[in-house]
Amino acid sequence: WEHFEIDGTHYVAVANYAHAGDTNEHAIDSKIYQFTGSSFAEFQSIPTVGASDWEHFEIDGTHYLAVANLKLDEEQFVIDSKIYYWTGTSFVEFQ
Repeated sequence: WEHFEIDGTHYVAVANYAHAGDTNEHAIDSKIYQFTGSSFAEFQSIPTVGASDWEHFEIDGTHYLAVANLKLDEEQFVIDSKIYYWTGTSFVEFQ
């Protein structure tokens, strides 16, 4: 997971690797949670494939999240990782 802050709001990005009960199914959304003042609530769901980690970084005032996608199934390990950028209201795929 990765904690980060944008404009005073706290977020946590959680990488989901596999479906519960079926560890061979890796196409599963990962989640971004927003701190509401007393707890974290789901803020955004992002399609991932065997996600293993998130990293937040900022360049010239723009916030980015990079996700490390690991594998689709037991035979397919060549999966692109993705970078998302903050639009001011949500993260969208950058590359």
